[in-house]
Amino acid sequence: MEKARLGITRFFLGYLKNFHKMLLANLLFAVPLLFFGAIFYFIRIWTGLNTAFISLAPIIFVFPFFAGITLFTRNVARESEDTAVVKLFFKGFKENALYFLVHGILLYLAIFFCYSSITLYWKLASSNGIFYFAFGVAVLIAVAILFIFYNVPVMTVTFDLKLKNIYKNCALMAFGEIKNNFFVTLGLFLLFIVGATFFLAAPSALFKLIVIIAFGVLIVPSTASYIMNFYVYKDMELIISNGDIKSDEIKRKIEAKKNGIKKEELEEKLDFSALDLDEKKDGDEYLYFNGKMIKRKVLIEMKKEAEGESKDEQEEV
Repeated sequence: MEKARLGITRFFLGYLKNFHKMLLANLLFAVPLLFFGAIFYFIRIWTGLNTAFISLAPIIFVFPFFAGITLFTRNVARESEDTAVVKLFFKGFKENALYFLVHGILLYLAIFFCYSSITLYWKLASSNGIFYFAFGVAVLIAVAILFIFYNVPVMTVTFDLKLKNIYKNCALMAFGEIKNNFFVTLGLFLLFIVGATFFLAAPSALFKLIVIIAFGVLIVPSTASYIMNFYVYKDMELIISNGDIKSDEIKRKIEAKKNGIKKEELEEKLDFSALDLDEKKDGDEYLYFNGKMIKRKVLIEMKKEAEGESKDEQEEV
């Protein structure tokens, strides 16, 4: 409980201290957001097609600029001294635009697929109860995709990984770091509640429009990014790090073996059998092991060392 209080305190201190910079980051992001939003608004008017397929399309084109927001809020979340908004925004965009464009396409398709599936199965369920099962599956898939995309932006701007490894690692973290993903969801929900409260309290349509613009342009992008990065970045940094050659737990177990733990007990704890440790495969691919994601080539070295310790002990006996 005390740790949670300290975390919340640190969250708000970091946010309030950098609030003016958050506003500037949002203003930078607002330029492409409004530009592409306007383009697809006029496309809807011109074509007469007021569909989600067109309405959601700006996501693809603005997502590369979200890389700049992500890099800035990541530094705020990890309490870095480098929080120069303009420099980080354009650095994030320049170095990650291509990957974030791919992320934008995949996110767009995922949102469209999940939205279409959930609404379709909900309507069908009203006439046939069996579709409630399909509706539940669609919701679970949507939640899994949501959890994956909590991690995708910050992992992309922080680590030099192949695209397939980014999604594989994020998929593992979606379930392996469920507590962090829950806190992100709670934080985003509270952000939505605050925005909805101001919207409902607005006395007229004009004030409601002002609230939408103020929150959508000046508050939501950097705040949502900060919430995600604050809760997922720290553990991600510990999990995926080139300097993290061995987990402390593995070291402890190998050391314990030297001090007399039975071979059978140790082999149960250091079970590499479930891992694909083929030395011919990509050594830089991350595999989930012992609560961490570690490169295949590092796991191979760890297995060899563990086996070497076992042979040494047997020779001594």
